[in-house]
Amino acid sequence: MVKDFVQAILQTQSSYRQAIHRKIREHNIDVTFEMLHVMRCLATEGKVNQQELAYKTYKDKSSLSYLIKNLEKRGLVCREEDVHDKRNKLVEFTHEGEKLYEHIHGLVEEVYSKIEQDVNRDHMAKCIAYLEEFNKSIKEG
Repeated sequence: MVKDFVQAILQTQSSYRQAIHRKIREHNIDVTFEMLHVMRCLATEGKVNQQELAYKTYKDKSSLSYLIKNLEKRGLVCREEDVHDKRNKLVEFTHEGEKLYEHIHGLVEEVYSKIEQDVNRDHMAKCIAYLEEFNKSIKEG
């Protein structure tokens, strides 16, 4: 039963990623889902220490470094030395990155609205509760 539950979670995650990616591609935006994850964190947090960004996006340091490099090449983010600790880098949006993220955010909200129209809100609330319980069990186990 647990295997089926985990498989359903993974299928849902994959379907969600595909829906977001499809919407972004419809608008000819060249950003991967992983890049979007980093951008979402920057939009919420502002200027972020690269180490903290890795933690908040659930990425290892090398994967995150690769993503940031690609975002930098596209002119969407920049890195600078932390004045308090020269070993650390701070990551933040460029003006172009902020503008693009605002556009993408609107597209993602359209996807969310469509899902909310199609799915029973009570069922979603129950799923959230079940997933929180499941996650807690995994962490404690």
